[in-house]
Amino acid sequence: MAEWIRREGSKNRFRYRRADGRLVTDARTLERIRRLVIPPGWTDVHVAASAGAEIQAWGLDLKQRKQYRYHPRAVERGQLRKYYRVRELAKELPALRARVRTHANARTPSRRTVAAAVVRLISESFFRVGGERYAEENKTFGIATLRKRHVELLKGRAVFTYVGKKSVPQRQVVTNRELARLVKRHLATPGTRLFRYRDGSRWRDLTARDVNEYLHDTLGVAYSAKDFRTWGGTLRAATVLAELGPAASPTEAKRNVATAMRLVASELGNTPAICRSSYVHPIVIARYLDDGETIELSGRYRQAADEYAHSAEERALIRFLDRHFPERRRHARRE
Repeated sequence: MAEWIRREGSKNRFRYRRADGRLVTDARTLERIRRLVIPPGWTDVHVAASAGAEIQAWGLDLKQRKQYRYHPRAVERGQLRKYYRVRELAKELPALRARVRTHANARTPSRRTVAAAVVRLISESFFRVGGERYAEENKTFGIATLRKRHVELLKGRAVFTYVGKKSVPQRQVVTNRELARLVKRHLATPGTRLFRYRDGSRWRDLTARDVNEYLHDTLGVAYSAKDFRTWGGTLRAATVLAELGPAASPTEAKRNVATAMRLVASELGNTPAICRSSYVHPIVIARYLDDGETIELSGRYRQAADEYAHSAEERALIRFLDRHFPERRRHARRE
């Protein structure tokens, strides 16, 4: 069983006490705790006694939610697993698109039908999925928790206007007419929620859990809605850098990366910093900054073999990742 150090006192003077009652006084442990940057507002703070523990600290935030601080190696392993998983998702996109479209177009408003409609929107427009607690407590939304008042149909387009995560205003326009018609169908269901399904004689609200369970049932692998956003952010960044081309100097290369991050941020509804750290594969940025290498855009205007096939940009990015991010299949699935 892991041993924990407890935080005592107030933000003016915190103390740390071991499980046996002794105060922590050694400089190395105190410096490790300082580097964790545990918010002073957290309560019931526990710090791992071991410097090598995967979870280095946990506590309760102002809303009494359990929050964690992880060892850097654990964070790195998690990031690697995420990016391997996202690449595997990208390879399965054609088959996924075909199945999801069939499910979403079914006339019976079952849970599968409605979840498939949401996955179509996520996979093509990279919405956040949203959570029930955030919708109720913070009035912030994602695609699964949107109300009908958040969408307007204009000339064959669906315009979504709502407050997203961290209270950031969002405006996303879906120009695909088939998707807009799909949204129109869900506007006709009873109730204020946009996405609802029929369960016997009752109507129920679709949740993020329903969406992620649908993904698991459809693909047989634990992909999440967030993986689509990560793929979308990486694809957009790689495409922008390819369009900008190799930079003439390191300074110009950094400016081009900053431009790409701003464009990704505008599409995902995040800050450029968050997009760079969480939604764009680091190898895309690293290769561009190192030697100007990015994806090949030849053939991008050629007609795809079928409507579900990878786009030229998607094919180029998958080749790029396969070349610079060698296959390690054990990372492709959540552990």
